[in-house]
Amino acid sequence: MAATCITMSDLQILAITRFAYPGLGGYQTEHETVEARKAHLWHPDRMEARLRTLEHVSLRTLSMQSDSDFRTLVITGADLPEPWRGRLERIVSGLKGGTIVYHPDEPYRDAIRNAVLPHIDPEGPPVLQFRHDDDDGVARRFVARARETFTALEHVWAQHKRLTIDFNRGYLLNLTPDGPRVEETFLSYICIAQAIVLAPTNRRTALHFPHHRLGTLMPSFTLPDAPMWLRGIDGTNDSGQAGQLKRLKPADEEQKRVLRRRFALDLKAIRESF
Repeated sequence: MAATCITMSDLQILAITRFAYPGLGGYQTEHETVEARKAHLWHPDRMEARLRTLEHVSLRTLSMQSDSDFRTLVITGADLPEPWRGRLERIVSGLKGGTIVYHPDEPYRDAIRNAVLPHIDPEGPPVLQFRHDDDDGVARRFVARARETFTALEHVWAQHKRLTIDFNRGYLLNLTPDGPRVEETFLSYICIAQAIVLAPTNRRTALHFPHHRLGTLMPSFTLPDAPMWLRGIDGTNDSGQAGQLKRLKPADEEQKRVLRRRFALDLKAIRESF
């Protein structure tokens, strides 16, 4: 019997963003206690940098998607203090479909499951999820292209009930008071502009799978044709990118045009944010 065709509207689409969530686990830099993690994540200098990228890159690129039929969950600590709580609420309030999930301190994998699953209808259509870190961005057509690609590969998903769509071309990006520094490159399975489609009854989320191993865990499809992601690098990254940061160069006029048009960045507002 032929598989039932899934129409373009028959997807639950979720962007999942961790913002300084202090539960233990989930980071390469570990801490012995939740208190130590909070001291690290909620340090004023780090929070200023992360709120800048969250507002001007991460949520900015989501707010300008050509396909707006998706929801965004911003997961943070239940006791996130002021002034960060108020500033976070102001930033997220302007995002269509945006919800802040103030979640209690739990081990990382439990926290993500308990924060995300209540927002999925287990009797609904397949769930297209993508991890969207607070310093990363996606091109304006990312959601639309992920939806289109899934439709073309629906027969594969119907057989396996899990599927990865990975866009592997993009820009490393560092925001500075003097303008953006960038490098265009190809990187596969880095978790940015990477969609995972799961059955709505699956108890795992996109963040439960090691992104660098997805090609060994489920069918995957890679698209290298156009820049689709921005990977933020500012020296506070958990994954350690000092070497990459040194390679970046001031964006030329063509690269600035790409950042403005393809990714919808407001370079003037970014400069003024410093």
